Amino acid sequence: MKRQLILAGLTVLLVGLGAACRKLIIDKPVENTPTSNFEYLWSQIHDKYSFMDYKGLNWDAVHAKYAPQIHDNMSSLAFFSVMEDMMNELKDGHANLMSPYRTSNYFPIFLSSPVNYNDNLILRAYVLRDPKNYYRKGPLTLTVWDTLGVKVGYMRYNSFQSTVSDSDMQFALQLFAQTNGVIIDVRSNGGGSPDNIFVIAKYFCAQKTLAYTSFLKSGPGHSDFTEGEEAWIQSTSNAYTKRVALLTNRSSYSATSFFTVAMRNLPQVKVIGDSTGGGLGAPNGGQLPNGWGYRFSVTQTLSPEIDVNGNRYNWESGVPPHIIIDMDPVQAANGFDSILERGIQYIINGN
Repeated sequence: MKRQLILAGLTVLLVGLGAACRKLIIDKPVENTPTSNFEYLWSQIHDKYSFMDYKGLNWDAVHAKYAPQIHDNMSSLAFFSVMEDMMNELKDGHANLMSPYRTSNYFPIFLSSPVNYNDNLILRAYVLRDPKNYYRKGPLTLTVWDTLGVKVGYMRYNSFQSTVSDSDMQFALQLFAQTNGVIIDVRSNGGGSPDNIFVIAKYFCAQKTLAYTSFLKSGPGHSDFTEGEEAWIQSTSNAYTKRVALLTNRSSYSATSFFTVAMRNLPQVKVIGDSTGGGLGAPNGGQLPNGWGYRFSVTQTLSPEIDVNGNRYNWESGVPPHIIIDMDPVQAANGFDSILERGIQYIINGN
């Protein structure tokens, strides 16, 4: 039976699945050699990584590529390098190997994309346009400005690692009460606790809305998943229902991607900018025999939105915007953020 979920835990992004996920990856005693450590991690990923089919990965071919590079008298640094390369075959920012001296990361998701955010430009040209309207409440940067007689609210949230309270959001909605629309800027927000997703989203939700459905990898087969668990946005009686522009870029990752999937389902919201960086697989892991930690994605998450074939979207590689636009460097040099200006246009005319 499916359970309706309000909040999701950081480890698996699903309430009630934390214990199941901990049971999913249980370390058994293994000989501590480079070869045995390699085989152990390769097998864990083979059995429990959640995006093998989605990414078209041939994990046997990966084994054939890297196993010959492993030998039991290699140095720790050389061994880590090979293991890092193997994990990066997943092309997943939630796949990491942690040693005492280095943590592996997969970076190309955002390094190969336009930055599409300039914090200094936002501060100078927008947040401090009228310093008397500049507020900080909890982790939120808030302001209101007038554009051609249209009042626009602006909320900047830097990191889902910073806890947002009901008090923070109530203050924001009080500030935005007389505005014609609101811009929520989560560009370059690398993620954090998904609990904050629902604290924010409910204040823009007039009717209980399905945010997404997540599925936990439950066996060695590529299609072995548990029944889906639904996450819902609860409604509030004083929800903000005027136009909302949600600004994203490729450095909007992990919990920020979950937030974007959820907010896309609210009728007044338009996502503007670039696709997010993805990261819709919740990570979990364990410890290698040599003591190094590891983690990788063990869930898949599907949007309630469906494609032309009636299938729900899997946006692990990035949640797309409704309106695609990059920052124009010429406009930026003249003090204008073209992504934010496009959000203002949406608030003014609905397009």
